[in-house]
Amino acid sequence: PPIFSNLQEEIDDANERYRENLAIRDTNDIRGRGVFSLRPFKTGAMVMSSLVLSTQSERSQYTLQKDWDLHVNLDLPSRFVNHSCDANIGVRDNDDGGYDFYAMKEIKEGEELVWDYEMTEWEVGSMDDCLCGAERCRKKFGGFKKSGDVIKKNYGEFFADYLKK
Repeated sequence: PPIFSNLQEEIDDANERYRENLAIRDTNDIRGRGVFSLRPFKTGAMVMSSLVLSTQSERSQYTLQKDWDLHVNLDLPSRFVNHSCDANIGVRDNDDGGYDFYAMKEIKEGEELVWDYEMTEWEVGSMDDCLCGAERCRKKFGGFKKSGDVIKKNYGEFFADYLKK
């Protein structure tokens, strides 16, 4: 993966790579930045793919869990996709060690892309309260350990492979 001297360079690179499809933008709220569609996506369409920048055995605020003792730092724009308990994109493991993100419902041009953190995280350690504001918000983060049945029911196959074993 390329080395960037600052975050803005990395954002500019991601926006250029996905220029027809997605853009990282300010959310104009407490979340800071998010990823927004620049065109419609049909249900089932791959929206973006992620690459692993680094791996570690412990979770951090910015990692995604890939296995019981494997957490990955992903490239942009994946790292800036915000959480919702009513996600419009879901994850599938990819051959590069990261995740591919798929539309789980029709996504309109200009819509923010959101996924459910509990699709990959056995436990969520960096925050307790969910503030997504979705109608079906679970209010608390408990990870797949606590919410696995809800994740399976709401998202079908769109969650991490290691959680399916």
